[in-house]
Amino acid sequence: MNVLAAASLAGNYAAGAAILAGLAGGLAFLAVVYMGLGIGMTRMNFLPILGTMMAPKASRGTTYGIGFVIHMMLSAIFGLVYAGILTALDVASVGSASGWGALLGAFHGAGALIAMPMMLAMAHPHVRTGDLERPGALMTGFGSMTPVGSVAAHVVFGLVVGSIYAGIVL
Repeated sequence: MNVLAAASLAGNYAAGAAILAGLAGGLAFLAVVYMGLGIGMTRMNFLPILGTMMAPKASRGTTYGIGFVIHMMLSAIFGLVYAGILTALDVASVGSASGWGALLGAFHGAGALIAMPMMLAMAHPHVRTGDLERPGALMTGFGSMTPVGSVAAHVVFGLVVGSIYAGIVL
């Protein structure tokens, strides 16, 4: 057996490692998002926005909790997707997986900036009633630097997912 071939992700897809990496990436994502909120880079309070989509009349604490659960479930799912892509790319090192993960995160962030304003405007009950500001193009309704913070958070997600997944599997 070729030692170099064994030290790559090709054919070594590990769903448990992918979910773990996705959950860690999700926590790193939240750290970046809440740093941006803390320094005034954005007005988008991510978890309650997710939570009030499902429970618009729930208490503030409940909406944070629901938002956190939704976010972590999506993080696990995206961890599976990122790991599948990294496996298909046959990355051979943690550094390569980290780089590819960061690149995937940049594309993921760009896609989210395009899709989220439409989804919030159409589906969020508080946006429809005017209780939550409209997201605007590329989420700029929450502040002109929101797109930068969003892409940065997604890049960090990809970086963490790639690093942890490859670190476990390789």
